[in-house]
Amino acid sequence: MPPESIRQTDGERSGMSTRSASPLRAWMQARARLMPDLLSQSPPWVRSAFAHSWAPMRALSRQLECLPPPLWNRLQRWESGYVVLCTTDSRYVPGPASIRRQRLTNVAFVSIEDLAVANERTIHTLGHLVDHHLGCGGEAEGLWLSEGGGVSPRWQQAGQRLADLYGLGYAVDPVAQANVRDYFAQSLAIYCLDWQRLNVADPAIDKWFRNTLWVEAFWAEHE
Repeated sequence: MPPESIRQTDGERSGMSTRSASPLRAWMQARARLMPDLLSQSPPWVRSAFAHSWAPMRALSRQLECLPPPLWNRLQRWESGYVVLCTTDSRYVPGPASIRRQRLTNVAFVSIEDLAVANERTIHTLGHLVDHHLGCGGEAEGLWLSEGGGVSPRWQQAGQRLADLYGLGYAVDPVAQANVRDYFAQSLAIYCLDWQRLNVADPAIDKWFRNTLWVEAFWAEHE
């Protein structure tokens, strides 16, 4: 068993059971980790942004609430896919990772500094996790959704459309322009945080999100 400091999540601290949790909270209870001594190792300005050691986890939950509930139910079906709050840069690391002797697979490391300023990096980083798992179930080899992959024929069709949209060259900012994976992740982040900006710059990807991730019937067809 991992140390208690990284094994418990906000739901466990508050006595919340998975059965009564929202899809997001249930996923976080199973998959979210908090690095030990996170605040004490952070810059003073970051420590002042959080009232107590567990506040960063609650901030993460608030920032992820914008994503559709069926997504968290789907992600929990796979054994891989974790989020770890850390003091280093936000990044998604496919494959195995060791967190205090616990072996995790496919980890979204989220910087506490990004959480403190509530920028787009948190959702961007989780976007890579989503892209990877909806594309090939988080497998080490396989196409991500943005590369034309898909865990079902309908998801594959949607993924192939993403590659076409990236090729049109209307990416919302330089981060999204970098490659098709960043195109998906950054567009997702901007869709959640500044929808009008994305709609003006890249209306086609805005429509793609509205017709896929945010349509409950779209998820139901793949149950």
